[in-house]
Amino acid sequence: MNELVAFLDSTAGLALKGALVAAALDFITGSFAALRDGTFAWDAIAAFLRKHVLGRVAPLAALLAGGYLSNDGVLLTFAAAGLTAYAAETIASMKGNLAPPAESDVKAESSAAAINPVPTE
Repeated sequence: MNELVAFLDSTAGLALKGALVAAALDFITGSFAALRDGTFAWDAIAAFLRKHVLGRVAPLAALLAGGYLSNDGVLLTFAAAGLTAYAAETIASMKGNLAPPAESDVKAESSAAAINPVPTE
């Protein structure tokens, strides 16, 4: 138990906490955007958790913990690179979530719908 506390108090633990906070903020801003745009779906919550938390943060957490506990610089380097990439991706996602759709995007969607209308039958 002391090792877990020491890990969570270390720089590696702080990086893991930061990734979890980033994932939470991305979830919150994504939910806001979906509610704003009228596209919110409850099943997307499980997809987000599977994709972000289990698919991205959990493997990076394993690299961090393995690197920290074994004092392996290679594992810590790969974990840091992965967390940097995750941070960049998540920041871009949050910016997109907070920005309303551009008028040109809305016009492009409506013109595409006029060219390829959805059948009503």
